[in-house]
Formats: sequence, structure tokens, C-alpha cells
Amino acid sequence: MRIDIITLFPEMFEPVLNESIIGRAQKSGAIEIVCHQLRDFAFDKHRRVDDTPYGGGMGMLMKAEPIALCFED
Repeated sequence: MRIDIITLFPEMFEPVLNESIIGRAQKSGAIEIVCHQLRDFAFDKHRRVDDTPYGGGMGMLMKAEPIALCFED
């Protein structure tokens, strides 16, 4: 089984996923976990993957384009 994780911080996931039951499952070959850096799929020079909401208001939203490109890859 392959599990793909899309995140801005893959270096935070990898140590945790190599421990305990999940780590043993990976070592035995039962599962494969791949962490994807979402910024690798950004278009601009600053590698931004978020933007302000279209209607205004507080907070930030994830851009759809980098997520879609990551799924296609």
C-alpha cells in the first residue's frame, strides 16, 4: 500500500513515520509512505502556495494549482 502525504513541512513527518508500528510496516515493505513538499509545485519565484480569500476577510487559503499538480505527479 502506498500512502502519499502532501505537506509544507515534510521534514517534520519523516522522523515520526519511521517509528513504532508505521516504521515497522515500512521496513517490512507492507506500506510505502511518500512525503511531498507542496512548495515544489508552486509557480512563482517565492514558491507561495497560499493566497488571500477572494471575497476578502481574514486568513489565508491554499491555492488549488499546486495541490492539483502534486496529485498529477
